[in-house]
Amino acid sequence: MTVLNAVQLVLLGILTLVMGVPAIVLALLLPGKSLKGKLFLVVSSTYARVAFWLFRIRVVGRGMENIDAAKPYVFLSNHISLADSPALAIVISHPLHWVFKKELAKIPVFGWVLLACGQIMVDRSSPEQSRASLDRALSGLSGNNSVMIYPEGTRSRDGNLQPFKKGGFWMALQVGLPIVPVRVSGSREIVAADTLRVRPGTITVEIFPPLETRGRTSSDIPDLMNRVREAMLSGTTGPA
Repeated sequence: MTVLNAVQLVLLGILTLVMGVPAIVLALLLPGKSLKGKLFLVVSSTYARVAFWLFRIRVVGRGMENIDAAKPYVFLSNHISLADSPALAIVISHPLHWVFKKELAKIPVFGWVLLACGQIMVDRSSPEQSRASLDRALSGLSGNNSVMIYPEGTRSRDGNLQPFKKGGFWMALQVGLPIVPVRVSGSREIVAADTLRVRPGTITVEIFPPLETRGRTSSDIPDLMNRVREAMLSGTTGPA
């Protein structure tokens, strides 16, 4: 890690405190999941923009014409880097309710913001408990409040697309929300797995056309999984 990177990480920690603590307090005062989702949209997108400016990271969004800003969706994205989530928060303008593993809730300030702002914590060691968490998350959402899931379940260490979990697809079927495949590229070159070194660069977030789920059943999940995988693998790469 370079001296510049160390200074940047210290500044990032200060930014986390400055934005995170007020966000926690305000979120605890807000009623309803939808309002908490809107707060998290403002906090996460602002935080991401400042952080990426600090690390000299550029984000390019493609395919935004494929979605309606006024409608809710279940977004499914690949996951190759710690920089994926900030990039997605910048590009997607919907209030997002992220599905995250319970281990992240233990991180001071960052994890507390996720919990206070109504994000969706799941226990990967307990499928039944995870299903119950997803059920609770679906209730109380309104307007264009949407869900963001990494269907691989965890970050890819080599950048290759891993097998999908069924949870996100099941959730979309339960509420009849369209599934939107999303592909992030370029982030692994900026923050590789198992390192805190951050390099300047460009991240591309590509939004694909929604896949309708109304009228489909659990027997259609394998087909939906294949179509999402094909979309992610067909994405373009490189900056605009």
